[in-house]
Amino acid sequence: MKKKWFHNKTRMIVQLAVLALIAGTLILAAFNPNLNPDYEKYCPFGGIMSFGSKLNIGSMSCAISETQVFIGLGIALMIVLVGKLFCGWLCPVGTVSEWLNKLGVRLGVSITLKGIIDRILRLGKYVLLFFAAYITMNSSELWCKKFCPYFGSVTGFNVDTVLLFSLLAIGAVVIGSIFIKKFWCKYACPLGALSNVFANFIITGPIILLYVILLLAGVKIGILWLLLALVAATALTESLRFKFFSISPFMIRRNSTCTRCKLCDGNCPEGIAVSEYEKVTHPDCTLCLDCVKSCPVNETLKVRGGKWMPPVVLAVVIALALLFAKQFPMATLSERWGNYETADSLQTVGKVVFEDLKTIKCFGSANSMKNRVQRVPGIVGMDAWASRHKVTLYYDTARLTETDVKRAVFSPSRYNIRKSVPAEEIPAALAAYRVGVWELWDGVDNAHIYRMLQENPGIFGFSTEFGEPVYITIYLDPSAVTPADIKALVERDTYKYVQNGETVTEKVDFELENEGAFVDTLGYPEFRKLFFPAYDRAFNGYRNFTPGQMNVFEIDFPTAEDPAVQRRMSYLTSHVSFEPGAVRLRTEFTDRPVLQIWFVTDSTNAGNIMRHLEKDMLTCMLSDGSTKEYENTFEFEGDFRVSPVK
Repeated sequence: MKKKWFHNKTRMIVQLAVLALIAGTLILAAFNPNLNPDYEKYCPFGGIMSFGSKLNIGSMSCAISETQVFIGLGIALMIVLVGKLFCGWLCPVGTVSEWLNKLGVRLGVSITLKGIIDRILRLGKYVLLFFAAYITMNSSELWCKKFCPYFGSVTGFNVDTVLLFSLLAIGAVVIGSIFIKKFWCKYACPLGALSNVFANFIITGPIILLYVILLLAGVKIGILWLLLALVAATALTESLRFKFFSISPFMIRRNSTCTRCKLCDGNCPEGIAVSEYEKVTHPDCTLCLDCVKSCPVNETLKVRGGKWMPPVVLAVVIALALLFAKQFPMATLSERWGNYETADSLQTVGKVVFEDLKTIKCFGSANSMKNRVQRVPGIVGMDAWASRHKVTLYYDTARLTETDVKRAVFSPSRYNIRKSVPAEEIPAALAAYRVGVWELWDGVDNAHIYRMLQENPGIFGFSTEFGEPVYITIYLDPSAVTPADIKALVERDTYKYVQNGETVTEKVDFELENEGAFVDTLGYPEFRKLFFPAYDRAFNGYRNFTPGQMNVFEIDFPTAEDPAVQRRMSYLTSHVSFEPGAVRLRTEFTDRPVLQIWFVTDSTNAGNIMRHLEKDMLTCMLSDGSTKEYENTFEFEGDFRVSPVK
């Protein structure tokens, strides 16, 4: 009799729904470059790893939110109490692996590894699990992203992946699954190994309990030893016994009416000899129920709760996880320092809550903010929720006020909206119009204001300064722009702009405090100098020389204001520092953007400086003392000029 590809239609529908959701998201993202879907949003492995990082060092991994954490914890609890349902019903990699193996079986090229080779190869996934867990729990960075076949394929191998590792993992899934039954799942999947840790709970549960007791008793024992114990205990149980010690009552059971037809064996996607078990305790069982569905004798193979138990349990677990994620937010970062521990938190420690800080979007950005505010005397703690863009700062009320804390967090900014203006369009003078703006705070808000003001060609730039509300000074052509025009531009509910060829509509909620006032006038050259993003670095003992010992090399640098060029200025500085006598490099706007290099006249000359700038490759010093070469992409114009230091 010809075996059906899919005889368990319920599971097939669930698997297809998961793949369709992923494929639909990929298609939408392909047609809309501005759509930035979160492909990790429901990843249980990332959630569990991040929760471990939270327990170990107090911080969450990158942009992992409460959703991933509670889904991960929910699935972990489900594995302990029910079984490995996620692997057999929801995992997209497991589904692809299984279906590819069906193709291999049809082509007659698939084999099932058995014996000592199978047992040894099974240890591989535990090695990956150990490194993924240990690195993540000690750094808050999801190391598994570097090789995860799902993450690499759906993101197009983004910056968090290592291309070679991702390609090898995808090859293991695609090619390995065709020729070897469930190759990735059995031998390489760290989530499969982690699932086995929870499935083997009679062994691993006491290990976790003992670790917690030792910590509570004051015994300092690193997370390394817990991970080693859990991984080793589960790996040995699987490879030596092929039987887990589970507390789940939901195992597939075979009763005495079995006819030994072995249809269940042939239909098991994991290759388990179900007919040899009275109670299926095999480590590969995922409660997929394919064996139950294929059994021709009614009630011979069954599971407690019936055939609808797995999808119902999965639906309940996911629903509860999403509900808990809404009710119990988890901080991406939570740290205290200074005198927080010794202060009476009810009397001397205050807190300031910042809502909708869109610049706080992952662990890295939260940690960057923490490093900045930690240097402010009187600020003693910080909690950050990246998924909600929320931050709470704790401060010593005897030293700071709430306004002081807000001032410490705020970063004044300047934005030149029109960097290149034809001579005939330059106004006789620019006016500076100052007004308070509510709901303007961080860099994302500044980007909105920038794009909104950019719509009026009579507006040349703006700067922000701390206040409640934040004050913005807009530099404009007074003959072309009025305060009413500013109000109309800023106080809109939505605005549109084009990005990557697509029109994007943004919702905003800015409001001007009052009518504002004109506070200054200045010429266009003065405006350019005021808004020029100058770069200045000294090196090679610059302060050891007097002005009389140095000259200034100067050359036109038309791309000096390009953000991409500015990010590479440190490369140019390092390269120039190899010239003996070169001691300072800076950019400035005179009547145009220029590059200036200070040099000691007794040690070098302008010709040598110019030869360095014209080289095809930049030689840069690395932090470890070694050197590395980068392509020279800097462009200069005209002849260089030399003048004495003033």
